[in-house]
Amino acid sequence: MLNVFCVFWGDKYDKSYVYALKEMVEKNLTVEHRFKCITKTNLPGINTVKPFVPYRGWWQKIGLFSPGIATGPSLYFDLDVVITGNIDYLVDYTKNQLAAPANWAQSGHGGIQSSVMAWSGNWFEPFRQFKPKSAEIMGRLWGDQEYLTELLGDNFEKLPGIGSYKYHVRPFGVVPDDMKVCTFHGKPDPHEVTDNCISQYTQTLVSGIKSGTPNTCELDSTGTD
Repeated sequence: MLNVFCVFWGDKYDKSYVYALKEMVEKNLTVEHRFKCITKTNLPGINTVKPFVPYRGWWQKIGLFSPGIATGPSLYFDLDVVITGNIDYLVDYTKNQLAAPANWAQSGHGGIQSSVMAWSGNWFEPFRQFKPKSAEIMGRLWGDQEYLTELLGDNFEKLPGIGSYKYHVRPFGVVPDDMKVCTFHGKPDPHEVTDNCISQYTQTLVSGIKSGTPNTCELDSTGTD
C-alpha cells in the first residue's frame, strides 16, 4: 500500500500542521494509502513512526530512507505545504528511485527541492552514505536538499505541479491552474497567509492553532507503529 509520510520534529510547527496535512491528503488523494508521521510526539489519531535516528531539524528527513521506515511506494510532504488539487498523479512517480521538484530558489543551495518527494520505498542509499559521516555532512552542508543534490546531481525525476508561494503565488494573487501543491519557505508560514487563494485551503490549520486543540481524526486501521 502507498505510504504518505511527514516529519514532526522540534518546535518549529504547531502539531495542528500534522492534522491539517492529513486532512488535505485525504481530500486530494483518492488512492488507498496510509498516512504516517515520523515523530516522538504522541499525536492522537495519527499513525506515528518513531524515528530511526535522532538527527536534528530537517536532517531527520534522511531517516525516511533508512531500512524499515518506507516499505513500499512512498510520498513525502513537508508540514508547511498547502495541497490545492488532486495529487493522484504523484503516485506514478513512486516507481522511481527518487522524484522531487527541481529547486526554483535563487539561494544556490542545490538542485533538489525536498518539500515533496516520491520514491519506491526500497532505495536506501541516502541513509547508508549519510549515517557513517553524519556529523561531517551536517557541519558542511546547508541541509538535506544540499545533501541529496550532492548525492544525485541532476539524476532525479522532476515532479511537476509543485510550486512556491513566494515565487509563483504571492506575486500574482492566484494559485496557477497546474499547481497542485504550494510550498512555503521562510516567512510567512501557511497559517499566517490571509489572501483567499491560500486561506481557503488552510481553515483547519488556522482553527487548530487558534484553539490549541487541533481537530482529531479517526485512528488509521493499523493503529500506531
